[in-house]
Amino acid sequence: MGLAEQFIEDRHGYITEHALCEFVHGISRALGEDRLGLLFSPYLTVADYGAWGRYVLSAPDLETALLRAQREMGLHSNTDRVEFKCRGNIVTYTYKFGHKHHVSYPDMAYSAVAAMMSIPRAYLGQGWSPTKIEFDFPSERGSAHAQEIFGCPVLFNRAQLRLVLPSSDLGARRSKLGPKMLTTRGDIVRERSGPPITLLHSIRAVVDMQVADRNVSLERLAQAMDIGPRSVQRQLAIYGTNFREVLKAARMDRACELLKLKGSTVAEVADTLGYREPGNFTRAFTQYFGASPTRYSQ
Repeated sequence: MGLAEQFIEDRHGYITEHALCEFVHGISRALGEDRLGLLFSPYLTVADYGAWGRYVLSAPDLETALLRAQREMGLHSNTDRVEFKCRGNIVTYTYKFGHKHHVSYPDMAYSAVAAMMSIPRAYLGQGWSPTKIEFDFPSERGSAHAQEIFGCPVLFNRAQLRLVLPSSDLGARRSKLGPKMLTTRGDIVRERSGPPITLLHSIRAVVDMQVADRNVSLERLAQAMDIGPRSVQRQLAIYGTNFREVLKAARMDRACELLKLKGSTVAEVADTLGYREPGNFTRAFTQYFGASPTRYSQ
């Protein structure tokens, strides 16, 4: 029905919007559901969108989360866009779907709204609803249920698909996230990149994952590569490096990503990377880049 069978169990891969629309339309016809999008809207959340969703939802406050979704939408979809505007005490969050002409567009619009609403709800609770929702298609059979499902006034045949909410909601903060919950833009890029080309690239990819997981060692790397620790070092020597240097590069690159996150501190980054004292991290960072982490983050 438009999607390759691999996507039944595998989340990795590229899906065109036409294929996705055809899939939703086919399922809707098979089930006899006029508006499938409304049916599964309560179960949709950006938390299921891999590293992209984790990056958005790990923002310290709602405003930052909405801005992250807007700025990095291109890493989630190559055709859809969102637009975040704040005017006075009103915020509008607009979704522009790249395949709007398809017959399944209302289903896709309902789904998009549900995903958009999952961001504020991560900060304001699952009972939160916007002031109103505007859909850019006419009201139709089944659309009367939309207001009940989304819990707020719903308007149809408007110029844009968007949420309207009070600006006072933007300051809502999430509870403090653990170090393993921190996600960077680099995590999204790595998740969506192709497979490593060389053994050195493979080793670096594994070390990057272990650094992010706060559980990295030569022994764990060797186990992941299915070779012995000495063999790992011999292979790295062929490329003119060793495990210590690879680990240092991975930690420093990760440090740069973490320091760019809003609200991060040098002490928190040092702890996340496994340094017992912030001073040790500061010295290592300064020696590696020629500038202190405090200066880098400014």
